[in-house]
Amino acid sequence: RDLDDRLDIRFLHPGYPSPLNVFLTLPRVDSESSDGAVVFGIHHQTALTACQITAGNVFQASYFAADSAGGQKERVSLDGLLTKNSYYFIVDGNVKYPIVPSFKDWEFPHGQVPDLWPTISHHGPIAVDISVTCRMSGVSYAINRAHLVPQEESVWYLQNGMAVYGGDINCKENILPLRKDLHKCFDDRWFAIVPKLTTGGTQYVSHILARQASELWPTYQNLIIRGLTSASKPYLFARFAWAVLLRVKPFVTQGFQRHVIRVHVDNNESSLVEYKEEIMTGIQLQAHYGGGGSKAATPLKRKTDARDE
Repeated sequence: RDLDDRLDIRFLHPGYPSPLNVFLTLPRVDSESSDGAVVFGIHHQTALTACQITAGNVFQASYFAADSAGGQKERVSLDGLLTKNSYYFIVDGNVKYPIVPSFKDWEFPHGQVPDLWPTISHHGPIAVDISVTCRMSGVSYAINRAHLVPQEESVWYLQNGMAVYGGDINCKENILPLRKDLHKCFDDRWFAIVPKLTTGGTQYVSHILARQASELWPTYQNLIIRGLTSASKPYLFARFAWAVLLRVKPFVTQGFQRHVIRVHVDNNESSLVEYKEEIMTGIQLQAHYGGGGSKAATPLKRKTDARDE
């Protein structure tokens, strides 16, 4: 079946009543054979990492379950496939865990990126100059310099000290050469780059995040990304978060009270950046995060923000 015809998998928050508890949905872009039939779902580790990021980097003591109490824990291996219609995301000891409402409110987890995201090593000899070759398609024409952490997130980049991994936002570690059409899809959050177990070991591959990418799916899902530098790992992780956190916008702007984590910046001389949990009403959330159309839920600090998006 085409990607367009498959229902997304829903990830549920145990602290809210149904049907207001769907905080994230992801498309069925991975597959496996079962009793001679092809079954579609999503890579367990990729979905789990997405939910862990969305809940404020809860990389420990969190898992999927069939029930809101967490008693029926999902037993599929992390490299296996999630195929059910919905899963509760459980955080031990915190039923009403907060949600990160936008990428700007997400704190990069320095020193805590999951070990399942391995250090990048080069995948064999590279026959062409990777700086001018698309790292997905391999072509050397119509190449753009795609930013992993987008240039529009330069304030977030500085607030989170990302320069420690390579330099400013234009550093080579934060650049991925892509063919122009793939660059456009990348910036539309249609896909990200994640680690998965392949026949050649764990490698970084493309992972489609939007059903709008149905034409890309047959060719560009689980494609090994060549020529990544060893220092690109934190930028790839941030890019995954940037793409995923757009998908929490419906939950955040649904019109109901939510427990969230938000960034607070002290604009005095100290310029202190803090991430604080708080309860916000539906009206407050819509006022802060309701603009932007297809862009991420972003704080509406000024009326001209919508123009930029």
